[in-house]
Amino acid sequence: MPIFKIVKEHPLKFLISIAVSLALVYYSFKDLEWEPFWVAVRSINYWILMAGAFVLIFSNVIRAARWRILLSPQKTVGRKHLFEAVMIGYMGNNVLPFKLGEVLRAVVVAKRHGMKVSGVGASIFVERGLDMFSFLILAGIYGLLVPSFETAKLLSLLGLFALLMVIILGFWVNSQHDRFKRYVEIWSEKMIVTGHPKRAAHLMSIFKGLETIWRMPKPLHVIVQTSFLWFLYLLVTILGLAAFDFNLSMSELWEVSLVLLIFTTLSLAIPAAPGYVGTYHSAVLAALMIFNIEDNQARAFAIVLHLMNYLIYTPIGAWYLVKAGLTLDLASNTPEE
Repeated sequence: MPIFKIVKEHPLKFLISIAVSLALVYYSFKDLEWEPFWVAVRSINYWILMAGAFVLIFSNVIRAARWRILLSPQKTVGRKHLFEAVMIGYMGNNVLPFKLGEVLRAVVVAKRHGMKVSGVGASIFVERGLDMFSFLILAGIYGLLVPSFETAKLLSLLGLFALLMVIILGFWVNSQHDRFKRYVEIWSEKMIVTGHPKRAAHLMSIFKGLETIWRMPKPLHVIVQTSFLWFLYLLVTILGLAAFDFNLSMSELWEVSLVLLIFTTLSLAIPAAPGYVGTYHSAVLAALMIFNIEDNQARAFAIVLHLMNYLIYTPIGAWYLVKAGLTLDLASNTPEE
C-alpha cells in the first residue's frame, strides 16, 4: 500500500505524531473519574447536539462554494462534487497520517474532472491560507477586546503583526504579478524544449492555482463566505456547549465558545495521529480550564464533540469515496498526467 510506503519514508515524523497523541491522551485523561463523567454524558441534550451536527455538515456546503470560486480560473466544477470531495478529505484526515486527506481530496477532484493534481492542490493551499488569515483576525480581535488571561493581549498583538506582514506581502506580490507570470512562462518553455512537457504543465497549473492569492475571483463573495464559515464553526461550538449542563449565561456561552474555537483551531497545527486524537482533547481541556469548568465534564465534552466530528465525516466521506469508484490508495486514484 502506498500509505504504508509514505509512513516508511517518514518513520520519524510518524512516530512523533503518534507519541504526541498518546502523551496528550494520557495527560488529558489520567485523572478521569468515571461517575461524574457519565453523569455529564447522560445530561446531554441530544437534540441540540444534533442541531450542531447539522450546522457542521452545512458549513461544508459553504466551504465547497468558496472552493469553487478558487478553482474557477482552472475549471468550473460543480458544488455537489466539491462538497463530496471536502467530505472525502475530512474522512481522509480522520484515517490517514500526515493530514493526507487534503491530498486525497485534490486527487479526487483532479481525477473526476480531468485536472492537474498540482493545480487543485494549489487551490487547497490558498483555501487553507484564507482560513489562517481569517483566524488571525478572529483571534487578534478577541484577544485585544476581551482578554481572558494575561498573555492574550501579547498573543493577539503578535497575531495581528503577522497579519499585517501577510497583507504587505500580498500587496507586493500583486504588484509583481506580471513579472512572476513571465518567469513562470519562461521556465515552462525551457521545460518543454528540454523534453519535459508534463513538468511544464504542472508548473503552469500550480501558478494558476496560486494566482488566486493576489488575483482573487469574486473577492467579496470569498470574504462573505469565509466570514460565514467562521460564524458557523462558532455556532457549532455554541450548540455543543449548550447541549451540556455547564450553567453558562448567554454572554459566557459566547466567550467560552470563542476561546474554545481559537484553542481547537490552534491544536490542528500540532503533529498528531489521524483524527487529531489527543491534540483536540487537550486543547478543549485547556480552554475550558480557563473558565473553571469541572474537569470530568470538560473531558466528556471533548470526547463527545470529537466523536461527533468523527462519526459525521468518516462514514459520509467513505460513502462518497466508494460512490466515486475510488479508494484510499492515493497512487491508484491519481490520474495519468
